Amino acid sequence: MSTVAGSAQDWTKGSQGSTVWTVPSSPARTPSAQGQTGDSQFYLTDHLYAGIDFGGLYQQNATLDKTTSSSTPPPITSSGTATFNLGIRGDAVLGYKINKSWAAEFDTGLLWNSMDKVGTNSLSSLGQSADTYTIPFLVNTIYQIPIRGPWSAYVGIGAGGAATILSYNNSGNNLSDTAFTFAYQAKLGLKYALTKNASFDVGYDFLGMTDPSWRASANVGAPTDYQFKEKGFYTHSVAISFTWTF
Repeated sequence: MSTVAGSAQDWTKGSQGSTVWTVPSSPARTPSAQGQTGDSQFYLTDHLYAGIDFGGLYQQNATLDKTTSSSTPPPITSSGTATFNLGIRGDAVLGYKINKSWAAEFDTGLLWNSMDKVGTNSLSSLGQSADTYTIPFLVNTIYQIPIRGPWSAYVGIGAGGAATILSYNNSGNNLSDTAFTFAYQAKLGLKYALTKNASFDVGYDFLGMTDPSWRASANVGAPTDYQFKEKGFYTHSVAISFTWTF
């Protein structure tokens, strides 16, 4: 009995002269190891994600210019180095993963700081207080670096704007104003993938702004205008964040 092998099928001559067609069996296919073994299972590759973070905030010393003017000229101008108490920062982000390495995200949140001293004078000793509340609106570019298993690192930069509210109290007179400025930031951190969709990380953020200025009025014996300008608005924060990938 002779046998001829074809590229897609085999046929043989039976003992009675009949032709018998046979189809070779296909090799068994095994599931791809991608996403099941190795580090690849920890890469969160679905595109859309959202995250929140919360942490502590340190604001660098800044130069504070203050001008006080009333119906009786001339205006009084002073300048000094402002120092700040530790504050807090919270953020919410909505992002899109372009691929395993790159992502773009929208970032907003709230930063709070209180001023401690101007020069050598404590504000509390003068019967004054000053707090800033900053709301950034930033677009970030993020680059993720796989390390091993569920661990990865990331770096990013961002730019946009910020609204900063100054709340100033002088002997019971509350004044407030909002400044809108250009803002920019840099960030880096270490991320751990809990599941395919969930991860948490510890990260550092630097936020800088062009010099904000505020103006407000109060009746302190006489109608009085206050103008403040903060030169060198730079903050550093360390936060823990949670991210969910959809």
